[in-house]
Amino acid sequence: MTEKDQEIYLDYASSTPLAKEVVAEMEAAMKNRSFGNPSTTEHLFGKQADDLIKNARLEVASIINAFPDEIIWTSGATEANNLAILGLSRFKSTDAKRQIISSFSEHKSVIDTCKKLESDGMELLLLSPNANGSIDINELEKAICDSTFLVSLMHINNEVGSINDIKLIGHICRKNNIFLHVDAAQGIGKLAVDVRDCNIDLMSLSAHKIYGPKGIGALFIDKESVGRIDPIFSGGGQERALRPGTLATHQIVGMARAYRIAKDNMSENYNHLRACRKVFLDNCKMLKGIQINSNSEQTFPGILSISAKGLHAESIIYDMRTIAVSRGSACTSDNDEPSHVLKAMGLAHDWINGTIRFSFGRDTSLEEVQFASKLYSNSVNRLNRLRGRK
Repeated sequence: MTEKDQEIYLDYASSTPLAKEVVAEMEAAMKNRSFGNPSTTEHLFGKQADDLIKNARLEVASIINAFPDEIIWTSGATEANNLAILGLSRFKSTDAKRQIISSFSEHKSVIDTCKKLESDGMELLLLSPNANGSIDINELEKAICDSTFLVSLMHINNEVGSINDIKLIGHICRKNNIFLHVDAAQGIGKLAVDVRDCNIDLMSLSAHKIYGPKGIGALFIDKESVGRIDPIFSGGGQERALRPGTLATHQIVGMARAYRIAKDNMSENYNHLRACRKVFLDNCKMLKGIQINSNSEQTFPGILSISAKGLHAESIIYDMRTIAVSRGSACTSDNDEPSHVLKAMGLAHDWINGTIRFSFGRDTSLEEVQFASKLYSNSVNRLNRLRGRK
């Protein structure tokens, strides 16, 4: 493999290509007589669309051990996060319990939503992650008080891959009679999650992070919590009157198919990602002035965040221009502000500025990883030499 070869995609945490089976499922939904409005079941066209959506709801629910009617379709995880946090907060607006606990390392759709509620009078406590990027359970327990009604934390961090112990967090929340919302956009289909076993009340899901289509996601709402969520915008009565709007049948069946494939191949895919990570890190062992951000057993192997001290990520990315990578979250990588996640983890600016996120997928070959890691090593060594480092 040479630098003139086809570009290598190592940005799977930003988005994934559609699986061919997903494309086929979506095409069938659009070509067959299922193009009707699924809310109009008086005729065959609407009935067929409705049947496809019911089956998809069952499929997605089965992966997380939920009931089908606990799955509320959304446009993606960002909307699901908003519906979970805003919807519950609006319901609780006259309640004495006013505090939300989240963290500085959450996705912007969680942090910004929580800050909006804080400006409206809610109490907000943001926890700092530990050096690995995950939440310290003892710190969470200390933070809970009589006014806490919601804890909102992610499963897998989208920038560094750190994994929160959502089962233990769920136990703590249930013990204290607090709602738990989990942003599982990066986790579902990659790590097994049982919403019953983990005592999760609300969980945000995404399709395009797991080889499904963009523009579709879902919010799991536990059956005991459905009546405690207010809709965040108005319209028809779709999705138990929580999320109005005509459902996109083809996207929904695509999401369900993607989840089914991920569930069937979860163990195999995980082992492959571990192998990719090992190959990359083995090739970087001799590099000086780098550090791995989140590199423990509690790190998802498909996300690899590497910082090169004193260098600029843009320069490294330019050197590796045949490799598709990013500086961090796709939602903030075009922003000149330093990564809020890395800042929360305590990294200094001269480390943050040189940070690149490599993220692997099931289509990534070990040969591609080998090639990318060598390009990265060559770039870091070259740039260090230019700075007078040996």
